[in-house]
Amino acid sequence: MGRIARGAGISSFGEGIGRLLNYFTQIALARMYGPASLGFYVLGITVVQVANVLAQFGMNQGVVRYVAHYRAQKDVARVRGTILMVLWIGFALSLMLAGLIFFCAGFLAESVFSKPSLEAAIRAFSVSLPFFTVMSLAIWATQGFQTVKYDAYVQHIQRPLLNLVLVLIFYFLGAQVLGAVAAYILSMAAGAVFALYYLKRIFPKLLDRDTPPKFEPRALFGVSAPMVVANFTQYMNSWVVVVVLGALATAESVGIFNVAARTAGLSALVLSAFKIFSPMVSNLYGRGELEDLGNLYRDISRWSFTGSLALFLVTVLLARDIMTMFGPKFVSGWAVMVVIAAGQLFNSSTGPGRGTLAMTGHQRIVMCVTLGSVATSFALGVILIPLYGNMGAGVATATGMILSN
Repeated sequence: MGRIARGAGISSFGEGIGRLLNYFTQIALARMYGPASLGFYVLGITVVQVANVLAQFGMNQGVVRYVAHYRAQKDVARVRGTILMVLWIGFALSLMLAGLIFFCAGFLAESVFSKPSLEAAIRAFSVSLPFFTVMSLAIWATQGFQTVKYDAYVQHIQRPLLNLVLVLIFYFLGAQVLGAVAAYILSMAAGAVFALYYLKRIFPKLLDRDTPPKFEPRALFGVSAPMVVANFTQYMNSWVVVVVLGALATAESVGIFNVAARTAGLSALVLSAFKIFSPMVSNLYGRGELEDLGNLYRDISRWSFTGSLALFLVTVLLARDIMTMFGPKFVSGWAVMVVIAAGQLFNSSTGPGRGTLAMTGHQRIVMCVTLGSVATSFALGVILIPLYGNMGAGVATATGMILSN
């Protein structure tokens, strides 16, 4: 309990700072470039985020599970082998996907989003993918050592802060929205360097040639193969709606929806603070301590719901005022924010169920659940967005989120 509380405290602080920095970045972009340019920026990032999940190939869950498992057995060679295998495979896959995105940018811009001017942004964003994937997998590897402070340092403080500073610098130098894209790429490159540095710091034998690595690809990919579908479809709950909105509506609508969805996501801040629970699940389940595992799960579910309810109420009460900060054109998205925030509250009330299933060998259940959820979000988006615009997108997002839980 003490370890979870400390980990949650670190995660809460990091997540809180990260959300604020990302929020300030969104406000800055909205004020400087307007909702249409913000929409182009969001669509470009969405393409990269989808590719990042594919490049990780579900290995994010596998590296946490097996690093924690082999550490419990004091098997340093297999810990080293697991981390190196994950980093190199992820890097190779990200390079291939980055090349594919770069050369298919015209097709994505014209045929998928019906916005030819988006091509340059997609090409530029593709450069960030290898850095993004290496940073993500290195940070996941540190969580296998039952610590979340490096996740807080890199993903929620250092990289977002650098991104915000660079966005402002490029803007005052006269750059247009592609300057913001350049800031994103540079911040991802720095994030990858930070993540690898901290991984080497927590596991000094990472590059120790006197400790020959032992690779267990069958065990790793036994977890990772189903999880690549589960991870992809989990994130697609929000991305698929953005893609449908980008294809069926204007870039301005995408910009407004993104602001509303990001604000509503604050309700899930408390639940996401309990990342340290995942490696503990693997450890407890491996030792057969199921009663302790159940007790911890129930406690975390109560804590996450209570904290999320407070954030939800604040979000709902101040919805109009919050959207006003981005500019007059964004105020219309306040009702969308409320709908998605309600879905996030339900998500928090069920606790870390998805992570618990993934860490106990039930990744196929997670895969099936998330597939059904994404199919629902996509179908509702196609039906509701042409009729109700952003509100239809909000209902589709919230429904998919509730169904998955």
